[in-house]
Amino acid sequence: MPAFLLDTNFCIHFIRGREWARSALARVQLPEVAISAVTLGKLYEGAHRSSLPAQETAKAEAFLKPFEIIPLGREEAMAWGQLEAWLRHHGNPIEAEDCMIAATARRHGLTLVTGNIKHFARVQDLRVVDWERHPPKG
Repeated sequence: MPAFLLDTNFCIHFIRGREWARSALARVQLPEVAISAVTLGKLYEGAHRSSLPAQETAKAEAFLKPFEIIPLGREEAMAWGQLEAWLRHHGNPIEAEDCMIAATARRHGLTLVTGNIKHFARVQDLRVVDWERHPPKG
């Protein structure tokens, strides 16, 4: 059962070969880590927007292969809508994709692994960790 949900920015750092990201991920068991379908979509978007889409898509596919992908299904979409409304009502909206990722993490009780701690701090009851600054103990 996953305990962590990787944010898109962590995945990009790993794919780009950042040693801290590779070291951090090596300290946890892969079944403890999941990725949102939204992050999967963002990674493919980036790959297809690059000057080498086939090469970048292959890198994304290789990275994604061992992870459970959590779909944006009915429950996640309802959690996203509720969170989006709450954030807007309180004058603290975040980008739709980030809101979907945060809602997915909260819905499944996962800790979001991100370098955007300040950004996601607007989301109540969302556990976040920055593995660059606070790597897992493993």
